[in-house]
Amino acid sequence: MNSNLHFMRIVCLVFALLAAGSQSARADGGKGKGRDSLYLQLYAGVNKSGNEHLPITEHTTYPWAGGAFAGIGQEFHPLWGWRVALRYNRNKSRNVPLCESSDTWGWNSISLFGDLTFDLTDAFAKPEKRGRRFNFKLLAGIGTSYAFGYPTDIYLSYTDPFSTKSHFELAGRAGFGLSYKLSKRLRLGAEMTYNLFGDHFNGVKAGAPLDTRMNLKLGVTYVLGPRTKKQPAPTATGVTLDNRLRTIPFLPYIMPKQEDTKVRTIEGRAFLDFPVNETIIYPDYRRNPEELQRLKKTIENALFDKSFKVQSVSLHGYASPESPYDNNTRLARGRTKALKDYVCCNFDIPAGIVEETFTPEDWLNLRTFIESRGESRRVKGNIWYEHETVVETPVMPEFVAEQRDALLRIIDSAADPDEKERQIKAVAGGTPYKWLLDYVFPGLRHTDYIIEYVVQHYPLAEAKQLIYTHPEALSQSEIYSVAESFGEGTDGWYDAILTAARQFPGDPVANLNAASASVKMRRLTDAKKYLQKAGSSQDAAYLAGVIRAMEGRAKWKLENGRLILEE
Repeated sequence: MNSNLHFMRIVCLVFALLAAGSQSARADGGKGKGRDSLYLQLYAGVNKSGNEHLPITEHTTYPWAGGAFAGIGQEFHPLWGWRVALRYNRNKSRNVPLCESSDTWGWNSISLFGDLTFDLTDAFAKPEKRGRRFNFKLLAGIGTSYAFGYPTDIYLSYTDPFSTKSHFELAGRAGFGLSYKLSKRLRLGAEMTYNLFGDHFNGVKAGAPLDTRMNLKLGVTYVLGPRTKKQPAPTATGVTLDNRLRTIPFLPYIMPKQEDTKVRTIEGRAFLDFPVNETIIYPDYRRNPEELQRLKKTIENALFDKSFKVQSVSLHGYASPESPYDNNTRLARGRTKALKDYVCCNFDIPAGIVEETFTPEDWLNLRTFIESRGESRRVKGNIWYEHETVVETPVMPEFVAEQRDALLRIIDSAADPDEKERQIKAVAGGTPYKWLLDYVFPGLRHTDYIIEYVVQHYPLAEAKQLIYTHPEALSQSEIYSVAESFGEGTDGWYDAILTAARQFPGDPVANLNAASASVKMRRLTDAKKYLQKAGSSQDAAYLAGVIRAMEGRAKWKLENGRLILEE
């Protein structure tokens, strides 16, 4: 069992127990006995850090180390609470891949975690019996860790690269804590956590995405005092009045104008492989079958209705910087022309509406890759690929990252492209250039495409079907006709209103209507999110006042069903 699977099982167990106790949490609405006041903690103990690629089942052979932490926390509910903990740990792991070796690799870390705690003891106790002497809490948290103090005189016997430089890593953890109440203020406790850190936490950069550590700490908790509640000022009759607006008043809805011509756009990026110095698309060459299939699905999904009319296509081709600039100009122009011929032939698009442009060498995206240390090509929705599972480039190695500033200076210089390439080849003996050539330059050979097409208007019956399959083909007014057909206040009505906001995210009318619909459904958090993009109209200001009144943050009155704020 690897460490990732082991951690996932721990997380699943934690959340299963949280779900089991949530029913009890709802029993008293978050009020009652057993709610912990603000407390301070000081714990110390031992830990074990895992080697690269070693399963958690071998944790008994991991070397021992130690650490301590100071924390502050509080329960905002008899079951739920928060805690912030600052930790110092001395970490040790084997400096060879085998656990049987006695050689160790030691380093230090300072971590800051924010935890969510769940009082399992109180979850399964009746409200009047909460707050007993013995307590068992679950915890889960996220944070960051600063690793430093790696030995400079010990060489790791891994084939994977390692570094002795100090660095920050993201971290997560889950575990449990036990405590025993000695007095009203003082408690003894123990805590066991399983921690995950970003790869490279122990200095080794390997295929395993995470590093691990198990902590066992003992210590004391000091409770600062009972939580004091601010009592509401009594009224003249001695009765506390709730001033929240509970009746839904008039809400503004704006019917959007019908689009005279419904123009839609497909934007994408095609990465096609060409043999060296050739401009012909070979459908079976290298990765081309997969890439052409992706292009086909993208276009056919958008042009699902044969009545759609393509009115313009824009193709912009790029080549990578290696080889002379004149030759790259020929390749960029020719490969853009090759994609034009493929699109026109396979999708019945007239050649006369296709615009071809090209950039001989894609220095801009090369610069973006180097400046971001490779992260510009490793995130979902980036300019390199449309699917998060496709990773064109491995993690940038240290020998390239160390030359980042020198490479950027050359790229930003006023030298001509061929001179820039010559200078980059000379950086650090050419090693960074060789890696960029093998792993980055293939992604610089691409063609961006924009296809504009005209969509027909749909009657209500067809629009009610398309809203679930192709909502992008509908206009706002068509979507609102679908919403009205479900009946105001129904789930179908609300889903349709939100669909319009998703399809037209920058449109103030779509967001205002989504905010009003969310208020109607009493989902005030969602209403405030949409209202932020609804502009500064009188309707938006009125709706903001409705939300404040429903939250009890404003004085109000109703006249003829319309809200009036009393400033």
